[in-house]
Amino acid sequence: MRGVAPLARRGIPTARTITTTPAVRSRLHYATAVVAAFSTGCIVTFKLSADQQDTFTEISDESELAHAQFLSAERDGTALVAELRNDPEWKEVDPYSYLSGGRLHRNFTAGTLKGKGKFALRPALFHNKDMTECIAVLHLGERLSGHDNIVHGGVLATLLDEMCARSTIPSLPHRMGFTANLSIDYRKPVAVNQFVVMRSKLTKLEGRKAWSKAKIESLDGKEVFVEATSLFVSPKDALLAMAHRWRAS
Repeated sequence: MRGVAPLARRGIPTARTITTTPAVRSRLHYATAVVAAFSTGCIVTFKLSADQQDTFTEISDESELAHAQFLSAERDGTALVAELRNDPEWKEVDPYSYLSGGRLHRNFTAGTLKGKGKFALRPALFHNKDMTECIAVLHLGERLSGHDNIVHGGVLATLLDEMCARSTIPSLPHRMGFTANLSIDYRKPVAVNQFVVMRSKLTKLEGRKAWSKAKIESLDGKEVFVEATSLFVSPKDALLAMAHRWRAS
């Protein structure tokens, strides 16, 4: 996997290339202590490849639970999901396992937009072996409308942004990155109350930069609704940023 490639090949400074001024040493000691003590990097790596988890335990409302279970059965019965689950080249993962505690509740798609009529259940998400491609099957509820019964374009942009992140960030230094550019082409309106397929793929990797492309299409693959290209950048002080993020969670 790209995430375990030697540091020199990944473009990450090694001990021989770091200028050991007092300021740099202080920052490096802080970051190293955090990673060594809490295995932050290992946790991120593990969480990105964690198995899909049962999400029904999070639902307390009986009607929402019944609705989610109905949609889950419908999704799991699709040919695409069955095919991916039986293909050794793909691994199903929990899309939000990297979020814990309050971070899950505060997350836009996993928390704010969660529920009946919105995202009633988590997407069925699959990664290829080197985590440079991913496929997700997701249901879009009626309360995600912009124009009546048409999914809001901002929601679609958010989904594409997250899909691009899933196929780029695993290849970036320390598996951390932020959206630098997202370009979207809306091809066709997307009706609510349907399952869609989202696909993304890493197209170029250059140091701290990673480019990808993504699309949202119909469940049968015959219609492409939205397409996107993106650029993700890993911050220069990724270890420090990870440490601050851990402390704030």
